[in-house]
Amino acid sequence: MANLVWWELVRLARRGHTVRVRILLLYALLLAVVVFAFAEFSNPVPFFLGTETLPRSQIAGFARWLVFALLEAQLLFVALVTPAYAVAAIAEEKDRGTLPLLLTTALADREIVWGKAVARVLLVLAAVIAGLPVLMFTLLLGGVDVNLLLAGYALAIGTTILSGGIGIVVACLTPDSRTALIYAYIVSAVLVGGVIPPCMFLSPFASLYYLLETESRASQVALGIVYPLGQTMLACVLIQVATRGLRKAGVTSGPLSPTAYPESPRGRPDPVLVEEPEILPSGMGELGTGDPVLWKERHAKAHSVRWVTMLTAVTALIAMALFVRGGWTLVKRVMQALDPDEATRFLQPGLGSHDLAGVLLMFSGLIASWLYLLPLAVGVTGCIAGERLRSTLDSLLATQLDRGQILWAKLRTHAEHGLVFAGGAAAALGAGFGAEGGISLGLAIMAAFAGGIVLVVGLGAWFSIRCTTGISAFRYCLPATVGVGCLPMVAWYFTNWENPSSTVEVLAWCTGTFLLVGIVMAWRARADLERGD
Repeated sequence: MANLVWWELVRLARRGHTVRVRILLLYALLLAVVVFAFAEFSNPVPFFLGTETLPRSQIAGFARWLVFALLEAQLLFVALVTPAYAVAAIAEEKDRGTLPLLLTTALADREIVWGKAVARVLLVLAAVIAGLPVLMFTLLLGGVDVNLLLAGYALAIGTTILSGGIGIVVACLTPDSRTALIYAYIVSAVLVGGVIPPCMFLSPFASLYYLLETESRASQVALGIVYPLGQTMLACVLIQVATRGLRKAGVTSGPLSPTAYPESPRGRPDPVLVEEPEILPSGMGELGTGDPVLWKERHAKAHSVRWVTMLTAVTALIAMALFVRGGWTLVKRVMQALDPDEATRFLQPGLGSHDLAGVLLMFSGLIASWLYLLPLAVGVTGCIAGERLRSTLDSLLATQLDRGQILWAKLRTHAEHGLVFAGGAAAALGAGFGAEGGISLGLAIMAAFAGGIVLVVGLGAWFSIRCTTGISAFRYCLPATVGVGCLPMVAWYFTNWENPSSTVEVLAWCTGTFLLVGIVMAWRARADLERGD
């Protein structure tokens, strides 16, 4: 197993992943510093330039919350990056058709799974260690507890191991990389991100906040030592499950069942020399006279894992429940405003809303947007790279179909899939922001979300053509996907509800930028595919 771990690390380093992950972490920490500064001060530019300084009484509190923001950004980075790298360890072997060759070696299934899992986790942990000097620098400001830093890094290590275990087990139980990526992030969102209400209070992000606020030594030990150990034990259980499921999915399903070829009356099975295949698989409908690529993309769908499908349905039900609750609260607010006394109270400046209608609708739209954006990004980034990895791209491009038509059919199919989530997200976000900041703000966030979809599609298409594998393309497109998905929460946090015109202007600029970049990258993707680059 040690040889496999070493080979995986060397192969990842030769591909440049080691340096790339470290640079991404440093960018994430820098972005966290900038966002924290703008959240703490209305105009942090003089502090960055050194023309103004903080009073001594505020430096300790500022440093304490700055460390918390950096540790949270580090946890978020680990939770986003590790599942993709863990999934690639097994899924790429399946997509390339090299996993059966690996299974014929002297390595046992346990050694293969554990070796690949350890290598991917070590890759991310090396990047986490690279951010240690940045966090150690905050100790010079004073007021920072060293135990908080140690516990924060322990949580980061435990979260990395757990995210790696989730990616490995999903990759072993699913047939291809696209399905594995979607399911890995859904499971990671529940077990690590805590998107379901009972789990959010047990997530590592909430545990880090408890560490910041608690002064009990027993609580610090439980959150800083016991909690990461629990994550590690759960990851070990998942990897053990992955070991048993390595040969059960996709191309490693093993030989056919003996009943597939019934024995002849002589007692010896007759070999099947020629088997007439069906013209069309059952349940795929008529081919028709339309676009054949579009028909194929719409009907040739990967098999889904039942428990992950149920998890997606539960998440969608939570988003729907939040939408219904927030909508009913908004209706009651409108009914109360019909009363002259209540209307006068609502119009008084500085009071803000007295209910949670906007917050509930915003969170409903946020969950629905992730249910749409994540499968969209995975599907778009794998539309061309997946064909190249399966060695079917040359055959597809050798047909008489226009290459731009082929790309458009693939992008259209993935954009159409899950449109109900996109529509629900736009409606919920527009209603939530409109209820608190007016119609213009609601329309602005809806336009920004639509522009973000165009950005993800354009970037994903270009990365899918330029990258060798769909997982590599997805990793490059992941920052844009996260930015679009987190934009509503960031806009909600920084909006001045008494005067939201500045937020409307920023969202308008974001919409224009998203649309411009997305359209340009989609055009570049088509041009590159036409040239055959």
